Amino acid sequence: MTPNELPPATVNFGRNYALYKGLSDAELRDLADIAKLRIRSEQQYLFTQHTTADQVFNLVTGTALVERMSSSGRRQVLAFLFPGDFVGLSNSDLREYAVKTLTEVTAYEFNQQKLRSLTETSPQLKENMKDISANVLAHALDQVFILGQKKADERICFLVMMFLQRMPGATLEHIDLPMTRQDIADYLGLTVETVSRSLAKLKRENIISTPSRHGLRVEDYDEVRRLADIE
Repeated sequence: MTPNELPPATVNFGRNYALYKGLSDAELRDLADIAKLRIRSEQQYLFTQHTTADQVFNLVTGTALVERMSSSGRRQVLAFLFPGDFVGLSNSDLREYAVKTLTEVTAYEFNQQKLRSLTETSPQLKENMKDISANVLAHALDQVFILGQKKADERICFLVMMFLQRMPGATLEHIDLPMTRQDIADYLGLTVETVSRSLAKLKRENIISTPSRHGLRVEDYDEVRRLADIE
């Protein structure tokens, strides 16, 4: 056992996470039997692109991002991950993206084949896995929409609303930003310079403020919501 791996006996699943919703104690024990708790420092990879897609992960603490590199070396950030998020499911042999930590991360690791086998004996787990797959698709469609339809400052506001909805501890008074401006730019399909100009515009209009380089405050929630076009 390595220093980055904890024994299954330490497993303590959060029942509010999508993967464990509605599962019985016996079903949770079955999951615990195939779970390993991994620890990664910031700026490490849970897995890299083009590696064998054997394992899947459920974040417990910390923040990570999903990135994909093109053959020319250009990067697209596909998602930001927070506690409770599930990542790694694949129908192909090799991974088409990588997951990189932004802070120290702990995550439960499951063998994908063993997890799929458990779904055959647990209808609730099978339903949870379907919901997770649907969520992944919904987030992907959201990103396609903001990249295709929104101006730069609207994209920033969309991201702020996403942080408020999904990032643990995020409030109007303070949103911690463990990601860099480059990470944000690569998620929103913008340049770093455009991200900086858009943030400056929103600050001038007193819609948001940035008390620190890695902190953001919402000054006008209604306007952020309007620009983000959140239903």
